[in-house]
Amino acid sequence: MRLTNDVYVAADNKSRTLLVQLDLSAAFNCVDADILLCRLQRSFGFASSVLQLIRSYISDRSQFVRFGESFSVTTACKYGVPQGSVLGPLLFSLYTAPISDVIKSFNVLHSQYADDTQLYLSLNSVNAQSAMDECFKAVHRWFALNGLPLNPDKSEANVVRTGARRRQECAIGSVSLGGVNIPVSKCVRSLGVILDSAMSFDRHVDNVCKTAFHHVHALRRIRKFITTDDAKNIATAVVGSRLDYCNSLLYGVSETNLNKLQRVQNSLACIVLGSNTRSSTMQNLADLHWLPVRARVNSKIALLTFKTLTTERPTYV
Repeated sequence: MRLTNDVYVAADNKSRTLLVQLDLSAAFNCVDADILLCRLQRSFGFASSVLQLIRSYISDRSQFVRFGESFSVTTACKYGVPQGSVLGPLLFSLYTAPISDVIKSFNVLHSQYADDTQLYLSLNSVNAQSAMDECFKAVHRWFALNGLPLNPDKSEANVVRTGARRRQECAIGSVSLGGVNIPVSKCVRSLGVILDSAMSFDRHVDNVCKTAFHHVHALRRIRKFITTDDAKNIATAVVGSRLDYCNSLLYGVSETNLNKLQRVQNSLACIVLGSNTRSSTMQNLADLHWLPVRARVNSKIALLTFKTLTTERPTYV
C-alpha cells in the first residue's frame, strides 16, 4: 500500500518511478547464526534467557533427505534459520534490519518483508538512476558481507508511469545496476501482487481470477459430499481470502477488472448454495452474508483508515 501510494504521489508530480526487485538466492539458508545473535544482542537488546533460547533454536541443527524408506546421511546445518516456521521470517527481518539505513543514506525508498526487497525512487532528476545504481552497489556489498547472495542477473526492474506520462515520455528499455544491464519488464511481483507499468492491475486481477477459478472448480467436484456450512468455510478460506488479499489497492481500477472478480464470487456463491446460474446473484451473496467485491474494497479502505486514525499505526499511513 505504501509503495503504490508513493508511486501515485510521484505521478501527481509528473514523474515516473523506477522500481527494482532484488533477488536473493536461498536467503534463509545463508543466515550466519553468530552474526544474527550478535545483532539481536547489540541492536535489539536481546539478553540472558531470551538470547539463549534463540541460540538453542538456531544452533546445533541437522538435516537429512528422505525418499520413501531411504534416508541420506545426516548433515549439520551451520547456517540458516528454519524455513516454514513462524520465527523464520521474523529472525531474517531482524538479521537484515540494518539494510534500511544503508538504503536511506542514498535517498532511495524501499519496501521489505523477509527476503522480499524492493528499491524505488522517483525519476524527477537527471541523477536519479545514478543514485539507484550507487544504492544498489552498497546493498550488494552489505548482503555480501553478511553472507547473503544477491543475484543482479535475476533482479527485475520496472518503470511505472501513469496517465498522460505514458504517451509523452520515451520508454526506458534497461537500467544499469552494479555493472549489470537489467532489462525493464512490463510488470514485477511484490508480495504476491503483480504491479504493471501502468498500475492498471490487469495482470494481477487475471492471475487472481485464474487461481481462484481453479479452486472454484475443485470445490464444485466435492460439493455434493459436504454440508453447506463446510462448503462456505472452504470457500471463504481458500477463495475468499484470495479475493480479499491486498484488495485495498484495487480502489479505482477499471469496471472490467472488478467485474472479473465479481464473476468469481458469483460462481462461488452458486456452488456453495447449490443454486443454478439463473438465480439472483445479489440474493445469493445476501444469503451468505458476503459483501460484493466493490463493497469489500471500500470496506477494507474504511477499516484501514479507522485503524490508522485510532492507533496512529502504521506511521507511514
